[in-house]
Amino acid sequence: MIETLAWGVAVSGSLVAGAVAAALLPLWERFATTVTTIGGGLLIGALAFDLIPEADKHAGTALTALGLVAGTLLFLGIDWLVAHGDERRELRRAMQAGAASGRMGDMGGRAAGRGKSIALGSFVDGVPETAALGITVAEGDVALPLLVGIVVANLAEAYGASEAIVSAGYSRRYPIALFGGIGVTLLVAIFLGANLLSGLGDRVIGFAEAVAGGAVFATVLVAIFPYAFAEVSRWAAVAAVGGLVASYLLS
Repeated sequence: MIETLAWGVAVSGSLVAGAVAAALLPLWERFATTVTTIGGGLLIGALAFDLIPEADKHAGTALTALGLVAGTLLFLGIDWLVAHGDERRELRRAMQAGAASGRMGDMGGRAAGRGKSIALGSFVDGVPETAALGITVAEGDVALPLLVGIVVANLAEAYGASEAIVSAGYSRRYPIALFGGIGVTLLVAIFLGANLLSGLGDRVIGFAEAVAGGAVFATVLVAIFPYAFAEVSRWAAVAAVGGLVASYLLS
């Protein structure tokens, strides 16, 4: 239980740290986007080297493939409910690296709704990642690449989202409290997930790993890579491969 709590604090704390950094340390937008992309590479590596092989070992090929598809569709459905069209694109861009003050400020009266959407989007992205980590905790073997990828991505996403919220007119304390609340929720999620799954059979755990893996994969493809290539161009591929190599070395 103490180990689960420790990993949960690390994940939750990275969100708060990102929000605090946004309040105290302005960063170059492309730098923040590059850091997020490295985190995306780490997450892809964690899937390839840890999560999917473990799911296959526990649940077999058919259930693993089904779980990957189910997890991807589940994330896409929730993501669609969060925002549509241009609103989703602006949300994702803000979550990844923050938007310029003028651009965000032009939206005026929509600030409250946008802040809620950014927080909800961060939660939607964090749930599959945290669930996947909780499953590895339940097995007694934490996937280090997954943990590092989540922490790096959380830092960058919370930084970008907090920058967007502050530039829209909120106090700097608001995003810190907001992401603190999300962090507490994810802490509870990882704790419950690890404990609820610990007593279940191998096939159930393997399928759950595959579902979480599919959702994490969709998170990276929807929330990280498209906007990284738009902001950093082809050099984003170098950052992503750097994260992938780091994941391989950590596995």
